[in-house]
Amino acid sequence: MKATASAVAMGALIIYLGGGFGPYFFLAMLLFLVLSGIVSYVGRIYKQKKRLFEKVRTTRNVLANGLWPTAIALLFYISANWFSGAYGLLIFAAFVGSVAAITSDKFSSELGVLDGMPTQLISFKKVKKGVSGGVTGVGLLSGLLGSALISITPLLVYGQIALAFGPGIWYVVLAALVGGFFGTLFDSILGYYEENGIGNKYTSNFFASVAGSIVALLLAAWLVLL
Repeated sequence: MKATASAVAMGALIIYLGGGFGPYFFLAMLLFLVLSGIVSYVGRIYKQKKRLFEKVRTTRNVLANGLWPTAIALLFYISANWFSGAYGLLIFAAFVGSVAAITSDKFSSELGVLDGMPTQLISFKKVKKGVSGGVTGVGLLSGLLGSALISITPLLVYGQIALAFGPGIWYVVLAALVGGFFGTLFDSILGYYEENGIGNKYTSNFFASVAGSIVALLLAAWLVLL
């Protein structure tokens, strides 16, 4: 119940801070929630046998995945009221990149366990399924798919966004795709340190969304300057 209340409050805040783009911000987070629920139940019986199935989401899950996108929505609100539209485009890319990152990570972790033995990105050693930092081929491809599904969402409301950003919206799509996929790779790198007592899955999820947004913002800025 606390997690549900936190998610509702965060969603309402994102809608408010997004202003005219609030419905899109909410749509992106809602899509993340729906897609996460779907991939969580893919291979459920197998995951239950391996004790890898996580049915309940806590407040810490909500904060780990939603706190940074909410912070970016606040930056977007400030930008829309005090700065030029160019800043808005970059912050918008950062928001989409952060949501793409947490979606990519969810796809990678939930579908990657259905593949063979994972490999840690830092040590390049084979590890057991469920060990933080391990990646598989299926997991990486799934992460790319998850990032792509979120990255193309600005095109679902293309008319409104195009009026504000013009052709720059295509920069957002590409930047968010790359940033989102980078986020899940960064999460896997942090997972190695989790196994060594530094951080946990919640901090890894949070910083993965941060990394995804930063990469998306920088790439969008580079594309704009080309």
